[in-house]
Amino acid sequence: MKKTLVLVVLILAAIAGLIVAYLEMRTERDLEATVEAPVVAPSRVERGSDGSAVMRVDAETQKRVGLQAVLPVAGTVVIELTAVARVLDGASLSATLNEMRLAQIALDAARTDYERKKKLLDNGQNASASAVEQAEALAKQKQLTLEAARDHIAATWGQAIAPRDDLSVFARSLLQREAALVRVELLPTDKLAAVPQTLRLFRQSSEPIAAAQVLGPASATDSTVAGQSFLCLVTTNAAPLVPGSMLLARIETGASQQGIVLPRSAVVRHAGFGWSYVQTTADSFVRRVVPLDRPHPDGWLVTGEWNQPVVISGVQSLLFEELKGTIQMKD
Repeated sequence: MKKTLVLVVLILAAIAGLIVAYLEMRTERDLEATVEAPVVAPSRVERGSDGSAVMRVDAETQKRVGLQAVLPVAGTVVIELTAVARVLDGASLSATLNEMRLAQIALDAARTDYERKKKLLDNGQNASASAVEQAEALAKQKQLTLEAARDHIAATWGQAIAPRDDLSVFARSLLQREAALVRVELLPTDKLAAVPQTLRLFRQSSEPIAAAQVLGPASATDSTVAGQSFLCLVTTNAAPLVPGSMLLARIETGASQQGIVLPRSAVVRHAGFGWSYVQTTADSFVRRVVPLDRPHPDGWLVTGEWNQPVVISGVQSLLFEELKGTIQMKD
């Protein structure tokens, strides 16, 4: 009887414990359900009549983030052509030079052997006419091998490189990255009346690298779409130019173009493009794309209607504010 009573008490205690636990869990769920929803700041982005995004920033916020805008001024830039550039590998030039040296050594040995045998034949000593003919033929063969190596340099590197008297020193400077040889190819639609003396090299991100001396026209290319091409030599800041890397080259044409100069601080990069914020009213700002193909000492030259102030301080803040609405928060 006592055992039964104890069992009943234990069962009742367990049921009571489960009821208490359930009530506590329910209380927690009710509390979570009544927690105040997170406060979401209202978006400053509105849509204009043409669908463009308009940033609304009041005067107090403009002052707090240091927003400043100025009216851009007119300016002029020298028109440049943009071309593709590739850093060439000096190892192939060194290899061809080594082949040419070996061919020269073989030619010298063949000539010495021919002259020795011919002298023996002329003096009636131990040398047959056939041996002399074979030595002469071998010398001519080595001569052709040497000429083929020279022709290979001319065909591969062009007349801007092949006639150099310091080819060995030149090739060594390329291997040691003390200098860099760059091939520049213009588009077929771009034409230069004369070979330029210098040009400027940039990375794909438009970061300037160095000026390059134009050595002369490059040899013919296999490309069916390439236009004029030049070989250029970089002697300053050449170490970072890895053979095979692709660059951009800008070549002055001598002509000029007028437009509006956007200050460098007014342009921000996003998604591969340049952008500026135009102040349309006291508290309204619209983002416009900025072509980055006409650099100016003070910024970028643009054409078209840029007769309103552009933001020069706080541009990143505007871009962040505009784009943060596209960021999807996850639980």
